[in-house]
Amino acid sequence: MIVSEESIAENDAEREEAPIRNQPRAGVRDAMVEAIAARYEVKAERGRRFAEMTSLRVGGQVDWTLSPTTEEQAARVVHRLDEAHILWRVLGAGSNVLADDAAHHYVVINMRDLKGVAEFAGERVSISAGYSLPRLCVEAVKRGLSGIEGLGGIPGTIGGALWMNAGAYGNEIGTVVESVRIARGGAVVSVPGTEIGWYYRKASFAAGDLILGATLVLKNDDPETIAERMNKAKQQRLTTQPHGRGSAGCFFKNPPGGLSTGRMIDELGLKGTRRGGALVSPVHANFIVTDGKEATATDTLALAEEIRRRVQSERGVELEYEVELWKGDVKVEGRKVKGEVEDGTDESGGES
Repeated sequence: MIVSEESIAENDAEREEAPIRNQPRAGVRDAMVEAIAARYEVKAERGRRFAEMTSLRVGGQVDWTLSPTTEEQAARVVHRLDEAHILWRVLGAGSNVLADDAAHHYVVINMRDLKGVAEFAGERVSISAGYSLPRLCVEAVKRGLSGIEGLGGIPGTIGGALWMNAGAYGNEIGTVVESVRIARGGAVVSVPGTEIGWYYRKASFAAGDLILGATLVLKNDDPETIAERMNKAKQQRLTTQPHGRGSAGCFFKNPPGGLSTGRMIDELGLKGTRRGGALVSPVHANFIVTDGKEATATDTLALAEEIRRRVQSERGVELEYEVELWKGDVKVEGRKVKGEVEDGTDESGGES
């Protein structure tokens, strides 16, 4: 079934007074998504599973995945989805997401193809949201630019790093942001970094904001000195964090007051605790890792909730998730699925 933009507009008019919660009927919505993808020449895929799109390697099927390749394309696509009352959600590298095993009836905007090229000009660098954070760190080191080398081992994209204000080993991305490019009204809008609130593992972006890219201002330093700092951070990760299994990094944030979540979980004897294919890592207690095809999001979440109950009961501390929990039964704020995150901003740089 092919739907023209004109017929989409007619459907919009008929639904103008309908609650945003109510998307168009499945068949109508699918035709609209196909038409939008065709108009803006965006790759569209049906039925991909979060198990293949996230680093935890679990999660159910999503109705649609759209993959823009330019910032302008992404801005136009999400604006048109908003106008059509079609729910959408953003995914980058998927390294900070636990999507449940249910069917997810919305559109995923896959930012992995929105990479572009890192454009360096003196101490400034402009990058798109899908650009690899580790790659950017390497490119900065080559040019003798400091300020993000501690983030070099975080397996995510620039968009996810900005959304969650990634920080590790003395660096935090919010401290070097000159401006962020965001999709608003179908256009690319630049917002000064000083107008954004940068907090521990979060920033003050609105639920409906789609981060498209940013300009960072770094500092000149000796390339060998920067490389030494980055390699030291990487070695610390290799010796203190699990590798080779499905993982979303640290599952919980550190509570206020200097407490280490990983240490608390370890002291409760929970290292090695298993639920189906989900396991509390024997290497780092604040990591839940998944094994093989038998792993499910249900097991992973059940194990995480058991950890939270034990810590609350025995230590009086309520743990807050650092990973994003994506449910098939979505809650909506505006026309975007509430709780956007992209990815991979899961390391504090200290104990967690």
